[in-house]
Amino acid sequence: MTPEALAKNGIIPPPSTQSSLRLDEKFSAGYFALDRSPGHTPLLDGSDERPSSQQQLDGDDDRRAELVNKIADILERQDFLMHLARAWHAFGSPVHRMESNLMEVARYLGIDACFFTVPGLTLISFGDPDTHSSETHIVRASDGYDMHRLEQVNQISRQVRKGRASVHESIRMIESLLAAAPQYSWYVRILIYSVQSFCVSATLFQGSWFEGLLAGVLGLMVGGAEILGAEHPTLGYLLNVIPPMIVSLVTTLLSDHVCFAAVPMAATINLLPGLSLAMSMLELSSSNIICGAVRLISATMTSFAIGWGISIGRSLGMAARGWTENSAGFSSYATCTGLSMWWWFLWIPLSSIGFCIWFRVHWKRWPASIVAAAIGLVIQAYSDEILVLRPISAGIGSFAVGVFSAIYGRVLGSTSSADIVFVGIIQLVPGSTGVRSFISLLSEELSASSLTMSMLSTSISIAVGLLLSNGATYSEHRRFKLGTF
Repeated sequence: MTPEALAKNGIIPPPSTQSSLRLDEKFSAGYFALDRSPGHTPLLDGSDERPSSQQQLDGDDDRRAELVNKIADILERQDFLMHLARAWHAFGSPVHRMESNLMEVARYLGIDACFFTVPGLTLISFGDPDTHSSETHIVRASDGYDMHRLEQVNQISRQVRKGRASVHESIRMIESLLAAAPQYSWYVRILIYSVQSFCVSATLFQGSWFEGLLAGVLGLMVGGAEILGAEHPTLGYLLNVIPPMIVSLVTTLLSDHVCFAAVPMAATINLLPGLSLAMSMLELSSSNIICGAVRLISATMTSFAIGWGISIGRSLGMAARGWTENSAGFSSYATCTGLSMWWWFLWIPLSSIGFCIWFRVHWKRWPASIVAAAIGLVIQAYSDEILVLRPISAGIGSFAVGVFSAIYGRVLGSTSSADIVFVGIIQLVPGSTGVRSFISLLSEELSASSLTMSMLSTSISIAVGLLLSNGATYSEHRRFKLGTF
């Protein structure tokens, strides 16, 4: 009989089944060992290669164990990607870069996945091309800033991609970073908030010694309220209203002795959404429409809440003083007699150190952050003196900050420059302009629209400056770099 006839009688599998069942050189099916050579039929060749039942069971167990290990390895790699996304959200990685960064890591790990990221949320869909199925995971994490741990997470990702660390060990390290205590204690952050408020009042808002001291004292209250709001979410909902209201009320009661414009903004400097506004424009400029729109709306509402709180506090202070003249709006206090710019050599490093502590930057990166902030502020200040460059002065400053951070990171081999950029651009003040615009809007002043446009123009200018700095320092061999803008 021919092999086909034997196959019809159930004696031997057909050739098509033999080819589909072969693994490596031979695959035991039933009583027969099917060889790779075409036309090979054990019975017709006279060779009886019938395995014993014990050998057959051992082979099945080995293949089952191999399959289980392979599935476990895939699941562990998927778990690593989810841990990586959660850590990047929690430690302040630029959201508009997260999708491409996660895609690069998934490609290195050999995982079929796609990602969708918005502030505080990442959707991850893992696909299985063999079964034509997929599963979607929702990774949520509160957006925060911890630049030192962000650098550590980026280092972990780099070690995995270079094969120097296993996926299992990397997951354990990321979990330990997520569960670790804050780098700086709460009382250090409150004290540094006071120092920030004092220095920012003297540099950014033209405050004198008295305005700076008042802003520093009120900054203690605002810093304590912010830390308390982080621990108790119910109180955190009122963070953008109650502290600015109290600051404005106290400043109005003392308005005979202080310049109003130099105190509320400085005392609430870390509440101002300047960084969020700049990041939203950066995301919109890089075609991350949903992410940028969400952040822009959030920053706009934050500006509105802070402006509303300052306006209400000012109205209460005027009522307490018995003032019925309501024409003395915010803009009439916009010009203050500040200290000499020579003091900036002291105030800029102090305020930059304050922002470094607030963003939890490692102390070894403080000098570079201080230099970046000084470069941005000085270039912006001198650009403001030139009429042609005044509309883009913030963009010129952010471009200089971006170029400096890129060169610094390339020289030292750093995986992230986000900490230097954050400290450098947060003092370019689009947030205070936004709050001023909403105060003017609530006061029904004609300058509200112009201040709003100034806020958006400053934010776009900063975003474009950062994007141009990326283009100016781009290199193909460092195309994939975590923590860039």
